[in-house]
Amino acid sequence: MKKYILPILLVTFIVVAVVVGTAADTKTSPKLAYIDPNKILQNYDKWITFQKQMEDEISKYQTELDKIKDQTQKQQKYYEYQQTINTKIAQTQAQIESEILQKVKEYAEVMGYDFVFNSTTMAYGASSYNITDAFIQYLKKAKK
Repeated sequence: MKKYILPILLVTFIVVAVVVGTAADTKTSPKLAYIDPNKILQNYDKWITFQKQMEDEISKYQTELDKIKDQTQKQQKYYEYQQTINTKIAQTQAQIESEILQKVKEYAEVMGYDFVFNSTTMAYGASSYNITDAFIQYLKKAKK
């Protein structure tokens, strides 16, 4: 009987250690964070480049409008240009936001985040959960 006490105690100890270790793993909280999408967009190189392109295009349209003397024709061209610009902005912004969301997913997986929220849809978030600046740095390094 004494022969079996040590192995039984050893097996019992191992089983208890595994159960306690497993229980501890299931009680860990999810890793949460949030980002400020507006700040990210304003710091995203593709968005900055696009804004400059749009400023140049708007300037070109303004020069063309200044040459038109007839007010009716001028107003018609203005609306045409405005529609063209708004369409480009909407399409490009959607594409860039899609790219950023993909990068957020990659970053979250690499950094072990379970959830990354959008700060514009939250009522409150403690600043310690704000990873916007770290994510912007990730974007800049990932580009290189």
